[in-house]
Amino acid sequence: MPHDTGIALFLMGELVSALRANDPDAFRCWLSGGVQDLGEPVVEELLLDWLDPFLTVEEQDRLLGWHLGVSL
Repeated sequence: MPHDTGIALFLMGELVSALRANDPDAFRCWLSGGVQDLGEPVVEELLLDWLDPFLTVEEQDRLLGWHLGVSL
């Protein structure tokens, strides 16, 4: 497995864990680290194309709320 693929899979797991723990600070921290390590286009693809199918409707709503600056 390529190194970047391993990092992306690990990042996705940590992002899902932060969402499930309802921890926006951890989510933002992992997101920022992912952008630094992988670049914004890769992280954007992870969020838009790969993360969504792993989330429940409640987690999707929470992510949207965090993005808008609202706590759900």
